[in-house]
Amino acid sequence: MTHRRLTLATLAVLAVVVVGFLAYRQFFAPAATVSAPTGGYAGQPTLGRADAPVKLILFENFLCEHCKAFEEGVFPRIKSDYIDTGRVQAYYVNLAWGSENATTAGLAGECAYRQDELAFWEYKRVLYAAQTDEAGDWASTDNLVAIARSVPALDAEELRACLKEGRYLSEVQRDLELGDRVGVRGTPSIVVGTQGFEAPSYETLAGAIERALGER
Repeated sequence: MTHRRLTLATLAVLAVVVVGFLAYRQFFAPAATVSAPTGGYAGQPTLGRADAPVKLILFENFLCEHCKAFEEGVFPRIKSDYIDTGRVQAYYVNLAWGSENATTAGLAGECAYRQDELAFWEYKRVLYAAQTDEAGDWASTDNLVAIARSVPALDAEELRACLKEGRYLSEVQRDLELGDRVGVRGTPSIVVGTQGFEAPSYETLAGAIERALGER
């Protein structure tokens, strides 16, 4: 799981980190209540029917190995069982914590989204498939462009130009601010309705979705 990197200079700072970590664990426990930020999640990539009764918010980082595991092991089943059947609409928020490579990968996602929203979700899938380590050396501009070539709906050279210009860096920063407002402290963190979860299993997430559907 990717967390914000903090410098532990003193025992006092360490104490703050410990308290923060415990709060994070509590926040994303199954019983935690999450309030949507002002303005909701407008402007984020979405997948599924707009009138789906339950909203699923994915807070992830393209360099996070636990996000890769979630995306490959849990999300496809959630998509098949709930998104494709019209009961859930998913939103994606990329938290580009850590290295410059995280920012570059997050920017690539923004560039892909602006080209084609549906293609963004395929690009997200192949980005996680290409992930080799959390250091992110794989997330160079050339490699991110090469990965885009595997998504037919994307113009890889347009994505290169977008990256070179830093065209959507403000949107990358906006996602970070959105994560702060919601209270996310690690990735992947998943919000279902008003509940937040830390790297949930399929069973945990499906259970939360079923409860949310039952409340409608």
